[in-house]
Amino acid sequence: MPVLHAPTRPPAQRATDPVTRPLALSTCLGVLAVAVAGLVLTVGLAVLGWLLGDGTGSSAQAVRTGALLWLVGHGGTPTVDGTALTLVPLGIPLVLALLVARAGRWAVGTSAVPGPAGVPAAVGAGTLAYAAAVALAGWAVRLTGDAGGAAVHVDLARGVALTAAVAAPALVVGLTRVPGARSSLGVGVPVELVAVARGAAWGTVVLLGGASLLLVAQLAVRADRVLSLGRALEPGTGGALALALLCVATLPNAVLWTASYLAGPGFAVGTGTVVSTGAVAVGELPAYPLLAGLPAPGSAPAWVSVLLLAPVLAGLVAGVVTARSLTPGGWRRLALTGAGAGASGGLLLAGLMVASGGAVGPSRMQDTGPLALSGVVVVLTLMLASCAGALAHRARTDIARPLDGLRARLHR
Repeated sequence: MPVLHAPTRPPAQRATDPVTRPLALSTCLGVLAVAVAGLVLTVGLAVLGWLLGDGTGSSAQAVRTGALLWLVGHGGTPTVDGTALTLVPLGIPLVLALLVARAGRWAVGTSAVPGPAGVPAAVGAGTLAYAAAVALAGWAVRLTGDAGGAAVHVDLARGVALTAAVAAPALVVGLTRVPGARSSLGVGVPVELVAVARGAAWGTVVLLGGASLLLVAQLAVRADRVLSLGRALEPGTGGALALALLCVATLPNAVLWTASYLAGPGFAVGTGTVVSTGAVAVGELPAYPLLAGLPAPGSAPAWVSVLLLAPVLAGLVAGVVTARSLTPGGWRRLALTGAGAGASGGLLLAGLMVASGGAVGPSRMQDTGPLALSGVVVVLTLMLASCAGALAHRARTDIARPLDGLRARLHR
């Protein structure tokens, strides 16, 4: 009896087969997935809020509102009835940066190993793809007209620029998983520059960590005031959800404002106002829960001056980390490197402080955020304290080395 042979099938691709998709293409696919997912999520939340709300407006207006919020999260400045709202909730760019970096890591795992120019090309292609998605969404929003009777327009040029500024460094971090990328990036980099980068990073983290602890303590002490203020707004279910998300998104802004408070000069919550370690002078404030954590108006208690040590401590940590990252060398080299680490960390913090402020409403609320003097004080304090910390660490090491040798002889 003849044997019947089953029709043969082509062999399935094995998991070990090499991936041939270019890294730039995978990077574009990854960042576009992040952009589309974020847009869908924001629009979905806006529609959910509309469904849970009082039913005013239409579903199309809810979709447009969600798209506008997505653009604002990417740095697009909305202008509502002639009033520009320039403050960007920094929590959104932070989350986007993490997601874009994750997309870069995914692209590395699903692409062929690139050539020497593959990583820079992928960074450029991914950044352009994300910026193009923001521009396209903004163009579509403009075609839909006004929403809810209010004339709302978005500055697309600013949104595209800030999107590129966030996506590019995030992709650099994500794409360093390419084999040999980290080693190639580190080739030819002076050891002093590496030490400066490490010291600046630690100084920044220490000061922002101290600011975060102070902010949490302030909100915890005034928790009743924060909750009562939220209830007094009577936002409803959808409004309460939106308000909670907005508070979470602006927490990084609040941390940076608190860092400017620790620096001394403080920040403003309206034209002619100041919240500093010396005094607090504020007028009528918007009904926003996070503002309930502000110190009481008037002269600050004497103990508040202790908080001014936070930038000094951050600078000392930066200096110690810098000194430990350097090979032995002259005192002048150590002092300059330590000062460079502090100044770099201070400039980074000053830039973040500038980015954390902006206009949140008409009239006097066009001026909110850290004062310019706060950035100057942070740069100078971290620079001097980091220099002192680096020198102190070297002096302690030079003194401890002979003592350790003496102890070793005594134990023999």
